[in-house]
Amino acid sequence: MCARYLGDANRSLFFYESGTYGAGSGTGQWIGLVQNSTIDESTGVIPVRYMGTNTRNVDQWVDGPKDVNGTISFFPQDWKFLFFALGSNVDSGSPSPYIHTISELNSGSMSAFTSGTLSPFTSFQVEDGKKTVGGAGQQFVRTVRGCNVNTFTLNAAQGEIITCDVDYVGQDVLFTSGNPTAVTETTTRPFMWRDVRVHIPSGTVINEVKSLSLTINNNLEVPHYLNGSQVTAAPIPLSRDYEVSVTLDTTSENTKTFWESYFAGGSILNQGTGSEFNMMLEINASTGSRDAFFVFSGCKMMDVELPSPMEGVNETTLTITPKNMVAVVSDAIELYNPWA
Repeated sequence: MCARYLGDANRSLFFYESGTYGAGSGTGQWIGLVQNSTIDESTGVIPVRYMGTNTRNVDQWVDGPKDVNGTISFFPQDWKFLFFALGSNVDSGSPSPYIHTISELNSGSMSAFTSGTLSPFTSFQVEDGKKTVGGAGQQFVRTVRGCNVNTFTLNAAQGEIITCDVDYVGQDVLFTSGNPTAVTETTTRPFMWRDVRVHIPSGTVINEVKSLSLTINNNLEVPHYLNGSQVTAAPIPLSRDYEVSVTLDTTSENTKTFWESYFAGGSILNQGTGSEFNMMLEINASTGSRDAFFVFSGCKMMDVELPSPMEGVNETTLTITPKNMVAVVSDAIELYNPWA
């Protein structure tokens, strides 16, 4: 019997990797309200031509390096993937609400949950399953092992559900035709635009924000060492980059401050730019029990876009680059870490 794979039966979930890089642990975990999941596999096949064969065609196919990249787009219900993007987390608080302090993992520190001789960055596994009525033996399930977040992007726009896009790199892919892993659905509502407040500087709420995006880029390098293997030993996180983009209605209260104090630095004769500042992104679905505070320090206003249209409300777009970031999350989930 042949049956189509249909989208409503698809399933995407993740596993923690606790212990050795590339080795999964525990049960399947709910990602969020997944909208799309894509796995891009490259087998690295190298075409070889050489003299003496009297042909214009390829003479041999040689197995080259294997590379795996993936993207997951979802409506977030918690902030576990922010933990994977930054690399470090401390769980506290008991009973509910629980507190999760998510912070940066730098080169001088090892991941508490992913071990190995190369000190790999905090990793996880992604299972992508296509299911049909045929039952076990006719399913198409791939599990990407050794995943690291390359970029994490959060987008919020007025009137919409918050979205997260995670681009990851993996080590290898395992296939099975058996049934996808069962996972317990999280039934809390996703975070919405109305949950968001932007503080510039931290403590001063900007009420006219129309959209916001946050991007965390780990700039992962994927080495293929001379070690007898086609797959990467473990991705290497290079310099971390942050960017926050905020679009808001232009007002007399804020525009001069953004431009003069934080961007241009006043008169050009001053030969300087605006001062550093701290800012905060607050996502609050329920105060004290389901909220998150993303705190950015050492921020620099890189651009203030102030177009003058013929009609309509003027908009300002701010491009901000922070030096550092930490997030404090409260929710009903006891552990973001693989273990306490």
